[in-house]
Amino acid sequence: MAEVFAALHRAVVDGIGARLFTLSVQDAAAGLARRAYTSDPVHYPTSVPKPIQHDDWSRRVLVAGETFVANTTAEFAPYFFDHALINSLGLQAAVNVPVIVDGAVLGTVNVLDVEGHFTPERVATLQALIDARMVDLAPAMRAAGLGGTIHEARLARLRVRMVEAGVDLVALAPGAHLRWLTGHAPFADERPCLALIGHRIAGFLVPGVNASDVRQHSDWPFWEWADADGPGRALAQALAEIGPVARLSLDETMRADHALMLLEALPGVARGFATETVGYLRLRKDAAEIAALRENARIADLAQTALRAAIRPGVTEAELADIARAAFAAEGAVAEFTIVGTGANGAFPHHHTGMTQVQTGDAIVCDIGAHKDGYYSDITRMACCGAMPDGYAEVHQVVDAAVEAALAAIRPGVRAREVDAAARDVITAAGYGDFFTHRTGHGVGQEIHEPPYITAVADLVLEPGMVFTIEPGIYLPDRFGIRLEEVALVTETGHEILSRLSRAAFVS
Repeated sequence: MAEVFAALHRAVVDGIGARLFTLSVQDAAAGLARRAYTSDPVHYPTSVPKPIQHDDWSRRVLVAGETFVANTTAEFAPYFFDHALINSLGLQAAVNVPVIVDGAVLGTVNVLDVEGHFTPERVATLQALIDARMVDLAPAMRAAGLGGTIHEARLARLRVRMVEAGVDLVALAPGAHLRWLTGHAPFADERPCLALIGHRIAGFLVPGVNASDVRQHSDWPFWEWADADGPGRALAQALAEIGPVARLSLDETMRADHALMLLEALPGVARGFATETVGYLRLRKDAAEIAALRENARIADLAQTALRAAIRPGVTEAELADIARAAFAAEGAVAEFTIVGTGANGAFPHHHTGMTQVQTGDAIVCDIGAHKDGYYSDITRMACCGAMPDGYAEVHQVVDAAVEAALAAIRPGVRAREVDAAARDVITAAGYGDFFTHRTGHGVGQEIHEPPYITAVADLVLEPGMVFTIEPGIYLPDRFGIRLEEVALVTETGHEILSRLSRAAFVS
């Protein structure tokens, strides 16, 4: 395998010349790519896999299979996070040629050189050299395992995003951002425990009392501090090793006192929130994340079905919620919330499930969710005990039509507020606009509520890989409430609903 790549390298040097030659492989199903061969392993080594970037370059080269040519550093620099290294090697132009077999992109052959060298003739010669070796090259690329871990890949992708956003340092508190990036979030208390990620080094500012535990989950360097000394000296050492910081990306969930400590140590630094770095990446779910969300949706369907089967006159909201929790647990999931609102209680969107007994003719809002393997489910369905209350069928039809309208609006390039408007317009046209009192949806991933938020003022442009709820509702005081909720995945051409359970009202 290595000899096949080396032979192509030699042929390229002889045929068109190359200051730096690399070969990358990708696993399109997993959404990962990495360098499998490099002509300069000291300065430009092979890499752990990273998620295929949701950017124009990846779409053109790794998905569409188009050759990428750049003859100035401005054209290709955004795809390299280490500008100083590229400049030190004198690299000012690049060509990336996808290797395509049976319509599938196996990876790319990449040549970097000095300015102005990639003429159409030179690119055509490179393509011919690749084609002449395809019999040996394709099997070798397929055999080149990606190696590494998804969390190493996410770190690499974060560093690319840091360059795109002009960020020198990302500071994360224990929480969802850090779990997504590293697979672990340390114990959080009043002691500052922060992940600090620069372009070349990433490590933990960690209190000594937690260091041994964190060490079980990370091989990053530690800047450890003791209660007797405080975190000041360790933080100063960390920042010195990370290097100059002109712009900081700060975890928006960080404790205020920890954030102020960091900002005081970086006087004059420009700052933004991690929504522009880690959050930006989390918006677009990769294949493994989507698989986890599908599994959680499957389990939520089962929990809804179990809850429905227990509906009868006299059963309490709390008893129905317990049945849903048990159904989640039977599938290895942990219930996050179980909102069961019967009769007039259903008119409160966030009703606190209690001891109210279900009566014949009650409409019941059943909004439940859980988490398994770090990802969440969220589903709302309606049930009626014995019979539907007066006027229920008409209102249910309106809410279901609002769901359908919102789903029909979902596709890449649409703004989130357009999806909200699609649902809201249906309900308003039916005369119930004043009774739809919340946003249309929220993102679902490693948190039950996360971006993107589907609201009337959300300008975010939808992209493939985004996952969020569609959950319009109508709440009629002292009568009943109706909410229907799907979790939707944005695809290349539209959307996919993760649940398989019908939205039709269940009548016990």
